[in-house]
Amino acid sequence: MTPSKHRRRIFLIGNANKPRVQESFDRIACWLDGLGLLAGSDLSCQLDLIQQVRPDLVIALGGDGTILAVGQAMKHRQVPIVGVNMGKLGYLADFSVDELEAHLEQIISDHELVSRRMMLDVRLSNPDGTMHDGVALNDCVVRVAEPFRTIPLNIEIDDYPVTTIVSDGLILATPTGSTAHNMSCGGPIVQPEVEAIIMTPLAPHSLTHRPVVVGPMTTIGITAGRTSEGAAMVLDGRYICPIPAGSRLTVARSADTFQLIRNPRRKGWETLVQKLKWGQALT
Repeated sequence: MTPSKHRRRIFLIGNANKPRVQESFDRIACWLDGLGLLAGSDLSCQLDLIQQVRPDLVIALGGDGTILAVGQAMKHRQVPIVGVNMGKLGYLADFSVDELEAHLEQIISDHELVSRRMMLDVRLSNPDGTMHDGVALNDCVVRVAEPFRTIPLNIEIDDYPVTTIVSDGLILATPTGSTAHNMSCGGPIVQPEVEAIIMTPLAPHSLTHRPVVVGPMTTIGITAGRTSEGAAMVLDGRYICPIPAGSRLTVARSADTFQLIRNPRRKGWETLVQKLKWGQALT
């Protein structure tokens, strides 16, 4: 590789809780530093360092959770992320360490490898006037916890009152997140580059409440009726805050996009078939 041709400032981050990460982290950090591309590195999950460095590219060693944590930390200053799988499944983490080293030149120079994924802007307005803003790369989930009572959620789509769902909660997923919590709860799998919002109830108390896919410019409003003490908002698997009765959640497409580098060796549906065994016969 000729680093002077496509010089980029790369931040390397790793999840030290994953096996073999320390050895691979040291190897990649030394290699990138020798190429003059390393702008910073961290193995202790101090995600705020990424914002301070403001790199052109992030390499994340770990699993999908590590990638989502990086995207969450970057919020509305997204840059391309290369996911190196050091975990079990690694649906978003598309590279091995060897593949990263083999394709770094192409990763840096080929903008066609950047898969731009829709994100969601989320705002929670509480009756006491407090507000919480966030982004969701995978999903925004309203869920119950102890004492595990169902919650009624009044749903509006583009300010039109549609229905009230009594359930254990609700998933609002991006197409990227369609293969995560949404899929495990019976929601549809949606191609990542599609622009849409997926709404999947969690154990609804009515057979008529099925998953719904709406357009990317749709705004979804959710008002919590009576809630159990443990009802909460979760973004990309991370607990954010409780949802008291009367709270209103507004979810809409973000103006920014989650940027994930695709492995040039893999076809679009290969990951779904090979890693999730989609459509394969049971043996």
